[in-house]
Amino acid sequence: MVNPNPNSDEFYARALASFNNQMALANTTAAIDIESYAKTLVEDDLPKIDSAVKSFLSLVAARSAVASDIDVISPSTVTGTPQCTFATSVKTPMDANRCALMCARTLLSTINSTNIPSDSIESTTENENKDETKSDYEEKMKIELQKRATQILWNRLVQQSSAGTGEEAKQTKPSKVLGRDSLRVLYPYIQERFRRGMVQNDIAADTKSAPQSNNSLQFQSLSNDLLPPVNPPKGIENDQWEAFYTEFGDLLFRACDAKSESKSSKGIEHDDSALIWSNDKGSAELRQRREMRAQRATEALSSVEGAKAVVADAVLGTVAEDDDSKPSS
Repeated sequence: MVNPNPNSDEFYARALASFNNQMALANTTAAIDIESYAKTLVEDDLPKIDSAVKSFLSLVAARSAVASDIDVISPSTVTGTPQCTFATSVKTPMDANRCALMCARTLLSTINSTNIPSDSIESTTENENKDETKSDYEEKMKIELQKRATQILWNRLVQQSSAGTGEEAKQTKPSKVLGRDSLRVLYPYIQERFRRGMVQNDIAADTKSAPQSNNSLQFQSLSNDLLPPVNPPKGIENDQWEAFYTEFGDLLFRACDAKSESKSSKGIEHDDSALIWSNDKGSAELRQRREMRAQRATEALSSVEGAKAVVADAVLGTVAEDDDSKPSS
């Protein structure tokens, strides 16, 4: 029986065997150890996608618990992009937690069933810019090799999990094995599948609320066989569904950018991406928020006490002046 363990050397050997023809591209200093990179994606890229989706579900559910109907889709104070919030209303008659759970399940099932099309990754050698420096070219080559390694590893996991049964299939799902660096490569294809599903949903309902693709040129050559449409969960409106998967993607890309550029979230008052994608599952971010709230409360209390002192001084000063102005007996 084939060993399905994604941490085994045999797994990597099989998963990356088809990558040998790409190694011809690796004749520059930009070459990377493909097998080592794949192992890094499996062993070091934490938290895993499955855990991040569950954390996002908890975030949306927590918002929804205190939301009103007018809060269903509100802009983020950090990015300006929509924040997903479900509130029980005429538009959303279902329980808000159930709405969030249905969206999370659809998101996860789509992630685990989507292949990265083989011809969709741009070739560095075919798009060489004569004006770019050697170091820039080598960096582009390195990124391309990493994307292709991710593609092969991801597609192998999709194939194994769909062909397997029981616990074997569960443990080889991409969402169980891989993290944000891998999902960043895949997520534009996920968004396109959701967009196509909303277009299909609109055609059936004779409406025009589905968004236009930001990557239309990239995806127009990819048929529905390669990227099958995924309809919104039953009972969820297009705008609510779009807000859910768009915000999840926004938090994913923000976390990846912060990681690659070694950015700190200390300058951001509330960084929701840290709640989803940090290794400590948001503990440090929550602690920082509690400290900031305590600091604001202390400052507010100090302001109140200071105001009271000013008023008291003014009153006492007035009384003293009145006493001095009284004629002596």
